[in-house]
Formats: sequence, C-alpha cells, structure tokens
Amino acid sequence: MKGETSKFLLTQNFRVGGEDRSFAQKIEVTEIEKRDRYLKYREDMEGHRLDVVLRIGDDFIKIQRSGIVSMKFTFVEGEMTDTFYESAAGRHHFKLYTKALLIESDRVIIEYDLYEQGQLLGNYHYKLEREGY
Repeated sequence: MKGETSKFLLTQNFRVGGEDRSFAQKIEVTEIEKRDRYLKYREDMEGHRLDVVLRIGDDFIKIQRSGIVSMKFTFVEGEMTDTFYESAAGRHHFKLYTKALLIESDRVIIEYDLYEQGQLLGNYHYKLEREGY
C-alpha cells in the first residue's frame, strides 16, 4: 500500500439539454494500492469542495463523491448500472450506461450516458490524467 501524491488534470465534458459544458481543474491526487487501486482527491463543484474517491478494479470504476452532494457511480463498460444522487434538492435515482472505459496507470477515461426514469439526461466524458502524461 502506498500513499503517493501526484498532480493530475481533471476534465469533465458533458452535453445536457442540447448545451455543451466543460470543466477542467488541476488537482492533487493521492494513490493507494490495496486489492484495488484508489485515487483520492478534492474537486471544486460550483464553489463547493467535494471529497472524491475512485476505486479502480480490473473491469470497473466506482466514483464516490461526498460533500454538498453525495453520490456513488459504478461504471462497467457496455453495462447499465443503478445509482443514487443526493443533494439539497433531494434524492434522485439514476441509471448509467458506460459507453467506454479506459484504465491506464496515468489516465482514466469514462464515457457514459445518464438516465432518470428512462429519459436520457445527458452524455458525459470524464478524464483524469497525470500531468506530463
């Protein structure tokens, strides 16, 4: 088990309601190797700080965010997964369809669609990449 910290670039692009949005931020990521690989960092979301943990397995990624919102998303390429998202606005039940999942030592990319009650809410692209990669 190691707890090394490295600089990463987090980029999130998404299309919701026909509108494209993009966020990018440089973050400090602590990497921990246990049975799975864990990446821990703090993310800014519209002026709020969120604690984020990525759990990376052989064929899946789980993202847990806690703070002003609480969510646990599970990504498995080619599969639909269930999740809940809690915020001040209430609790939402979502389904995620993971279109692509790339897991490398210096880069993680997730492309997915987000659904609520059978309706497509948006298309998302998440990339976490070590600086200098």
